[in-house]
Amino acid sequence: MQKFEYQCVWILALGNTTTRVLNTYGREGWELVSAWGPWFYFKRPLQ
Repeated sequence: MQKFEYQCVWILALGNTTTRVLNTYGREGWELVSAWGPWFYFKRPLQ
């Protein structure tokens, strides 16, 4: 069974800044699971 770590991030930005932050998390291996307002929820497999 694969295990994951989760992270909840508050991103209070608009447009390009939000895109830049989300791309940074993606490069670090985080997968966007959900977004609710300024809260973004990520997961990535544990090594």
